[in-house]
Amino acid sequence: MSNQQNIRNRWIVVIGAILIQLALGTIYSWGTLTVFISPYLSEIKEATVFIFGIGLLSFAITMIFAGKLQQKYGPRNIAILGGVLMGGGVILSAFMTSFIGLLITYGIIFGAGIGFGYVCPIASASKWFPDKKGFINGIAVAGFGAGSFVFNYLIKALANPTNLETDDINFVSTVSENIPLMFIVLGIIYLVLIIGGAFALSNPPEGWKPEGWIPPAPSEKSGISGLEFERNQAIKLPQFWMLWATFILSAISGLMVIGSYAAFAKTVDGGSFIYNIGTADFVLIGSLAALFNGLGRIVWGKMADVITYKRAMLLMFITQAILLFVYFTTNINEIYFLIMTCAIYFCFGGNFSLFPTATADLFGSKNLGPNYGVIFTAYGIAGFMGATMVSAFVSVFGSYLILFIVMGLMSVGAAALAYVIKPPTR
Repeated sequence: MSNQQNIRNRWIVVIGAILIQLALGTIYSWGTLTVFISPYLSEIKEATVFIFGIGLLSFAITMIFAGKLQQKYGPRNIAILGGVLMGGGVILSAFMTSFIGLLITYGIIFGAGIGFGYVCPIASASKWFPDKKGFINGIAVAGFGAGSFVFNYLIKALANPTNLETDDINFVSTVSENIPLMFIVLGIIYLVLIIGGAFALSNPPEGWKPEGWIPPAPSEKSGISGLEFERNQAIKLPQFWMLWATFILSAISGLMVIGSYAAFAKTVDGGSFIYNIGTADFVLIGSLAALFNGLGRIVWGKMADVITYKRAMLLMFITQAILLFVYFTTNINEIYFLIMTCAIYFCFGGNFSLFPTATADLFGSKNLGPNYGVIFTAYGIAGFMGATMVSAFVSVFGSYLILFIVMGLMSVGAAALAYVIKPPTR
């Protein structure tokens, strides 16, 4: 295989990765979907959010096995398995009319499909691009952040084509008729995108590296170990669990805001909104924020290549902390609220390019799939807590202000942990 062929092939992998991640990222469309699912199941939103939480948990747990399986059977085959599970789970959801049924199909099966599909493009692309790991990790997962931007509108068009208001007497009956077809159409689209993208995935020949590229020297300042650790070795290192804990603290900070910003804005007293931002267009805000989530993955990933993942993490966590400490003040103005929400999504997106890059630099690229599969369980824990505990937290403390301050402090904790992590030695 010629070097020119190698170069062409490695960019094809990136295209496949984006197609896969566009479909996988629709897990973040739950905010749009739950508006229709709650009345369809005759359940309150606080109950249906557990479907989303179980989906995130299933996604993260499956990643543990997917990382090892894609190494054994190849990223293409495991990504196809993910597509079949995800698309099949959504299609099966068309025949579910109970909370438990949907918890299984759109929670467990759908989430497992995402877990099998997610790690494959990251592991494959990282092997093809050792010279720009952060940037490529960012592009590979940018589709995941931006996927909900596209699918938010598609879900709305399929479930509620006449754009009825939720208080319209025909809303529930109209939506209930459309939801089964919506699930079937979405499931088919996911199958096509993921399986199509999977055929573009491959691993480079053993020992291949880009022409003219010299691996960076290991150093404590850069956080690069220069060593390769298998999973059973990596999980015995304190640095591994420090990185895992850092991921929990940073991800839950962003997820708590993602799970609460609309409810915060729509806080009512005496039947009317108490903040100026209560009447904002939340579909537009959610969709723009999703784009910033995707953009953040690329920008922070590129930043890791330029200033090292460690410095990029410190900058991102501190920025996120400042945003969270002042987020409550956004209740005065819609534009201010939009900008700050998008900025938090932008920082949150960086987690998904910085943590695989850090995992590769600390524990080696060869076993990135298996090692990152375990690191990613941190996101599953943060995701489940972020999805299901916001209402309880606000009820206990009686204020979103306290929630945002606690989340800001968690971001500070993430920065402190990232600062003290040093690359392992053999």
